[in-house]
Amino acid sequence: MLQAIREKVTGWIAYGIIFLISIPFALWGVNSYLGGGELAPAAIVNGEEITARDLDQAYANYRQRLAQLFGGVIPESFGNETMLRDQVRGQLIDELALRQYIEKQRYRIGDAELNQIIRDMDVFQRDGQFDTAVYEAQLRSLGYSPLGFEQQLRANGAMGQFETGITTTSFVLPYTRKKFNSLNSQTRKIRVLKYGSNAADIEIDDSEIEQHYQAQSARYSTPEQVKIDYIEVTLEEVKKGIGVNRDDVYARYQDNLDAYSSAEIREASHILIKAGDEDSDQALSKITEIRNRIVNGESFADLAREFSEDPGSASDGGNLGEIERGIMVQTFEAALFALEVDQLSEPVKTGFGWHLIKLHSISGGETQSFESLQADLEDEIRAELAESQIYDLVENLANLAYEQPDSLLPAAEQFDLKLQTSNWFGRFSNEGIAAESKIRQAAFSSEVLEQGLNSEAIELGNERVVFIRLNQFKPAEQKPLEQVREEVINELTVIKLRDMGRSIGTAALAELEAGKTLDDLAREWSSSIDDRGFVQRQQAEIDTAIRDLAFKLPKPEQGAVYDGLSLSTGEYVVVELSAVVSNDSDVDQEALDSLAEALSASEYQSATKMLSSRADVVRTPLDEL
Repeated sequence: MLQAIREKVTGWIAYGIIFLISIPFALWGVNSYLGGGELAPAAIVNGEEITARDLDQAYANYRQRLAQLFGGVIPESFGNETMLRDQVRGQLIDELALRQYIEKQRYRIGDAELNQIIRDMDVFQRDGQFDTAVYEAQLRSLGYSPLGFEQQLRANGAMGQFETGITTTSFVLPYTRKKFNSLNSQTRKIRVLKYGSNAADIEIDDSEIEQHYQAQSARYSTPEQVKIDYIEVTLEEVKKGIGVNRDDVYARYQDNLDAYSSAEIREASHILIKAGDEDSDQALSKITEIRNRIVNGESFADLAREFSEDPGSASDGGNLGEIERGIMVQTFEAALFALEVDQLSEPVKTGFGWHLIKLHSISGGETQSFESLQADLEDEIRAELAESQIYDLVENLANLAYEQPDSLLPAAEQFDLKLQTSNWFGRFSNEGIAAESKIRQAAFSSEVLEQGLNSEAIELGNERVVFIRLNQFKPAEQKPLEQVREEVINELTVIKLRDMGRSIGTAALAELEAGKTLDDLAREWSSSIDDRGFVQRQQAEIDTAIRDLAFKLPKPEQGAVYDGLSLSTGEYVVVELSAVVSNDSDVDQEALDSLAEALSASEYQSATKMLSSRADVVRTPLDEL
């Protein structure tokens, strides 16, 4: 149990767990140019749909991140494509049920916090300062509106509040921490003896080879493969054929002039004399006297430290830092933004009392020129026009591909599109157009593979739509025995070595239990004992399988305890455990912290699973999407 916990809180498994928990499936700002409502939803959670497009996008992101995690190739142990898609859909269902709960419970972040989050994002800054023009431009380049982006930030912030509330209140009981530390710091004294037969002594006849070859025929076969013809429509290609009038570009620039102007920032100081209705005249008299002293040459900062009744700025000479419009009360702001640099204001009355304001510097307030933005604005307009055209183009292509289902050439010629042919690929290929899971699914579907029809429109990420049809099919074929003969012999050799080792090892374990010693066994096997001494639970230089077995053995009561296992090489290993020592004083704080993090993550995951289990969920079969 301890070893399982340890493995789950360190190493690549931990990264996998964290990754699965934190997959960012939120698809903010997704504007599909094909419209919606025609496809069945991937799932419905409490009456709210998760669209097939949401699932496709989330699945594509998931596969991409898994591939990156494992160097470009997803291990077969992660299961087939249908299993992975179902896992992703489960994550989307969990997230939607969680979001619905959060909205119902009124988790939220305020305007001030949202504003600070956005202003702190490096991607929206220029020269270390938030820049409104950069903010607007970045969102436009990604296809997001400020409103949609900010709504998503609010949603993510609310979800973060919920998660923080669970993870930060999670705790590990002192007894559990003590027990975990005791087991984690435990060392075990082991000796290891290996038995291995000589592969040269293994005899394999032709009948065995033939029998194994036929029994494992799927392992010695080439997978079925296809070549496809396809037409690809992309937003970028449609954009290239669209011209934009300069007058339209300039009109957009004028309509959105505020978005291309940075906020004017003023750095100022003030002196405050608090006043109510009854003592306003007295406060005015005092602030006027202070102003006269400043005009006559005394230091504004020194007088602010002496007289200002603003506890937040008085000790700093009245310094208010940088101020934008909309932060201060109206009368204060009007006076501040009417000043010239180094100018001292007349007394200013606000609800707090009477102020003197001194302006130190002005920055920002610049407006980007039309010439500097012209190319981006043209591209923006071109993208909008392309989005309106691509729907009609895809719809016309779909109609023509349906009306002439035995070829894509007429559709390609009519709309001046290139008809392309893929390389050979299988169901799990990951190159070229076959890197898209939806392409592989369509290529091996009954309609395309068996009936020879053109596919329906296949919508991919990055605003791409593809139509495919079968070009050639290559069925799975068993490789000739002559081609794989050595491979079959090697596998049979290992199997026989393992069976022989297991048989001898099992008998040896019975003899050890009856009183024979490991030294006696070593002499019989003419093999040397590997005395490892006391080993640690995470000791890297020991074979993982041997180490795991050593830490699964029961603590010796009288004498040593033994167990064995077969290695992938065909060798059999006998492990002797003679002593167990728990070093309770050796505290591995990193391991304890990892345990706490794993438990808090588990509690959060359990909470999300509980919410989705209580939700009314309807799933569409994946083969119908």
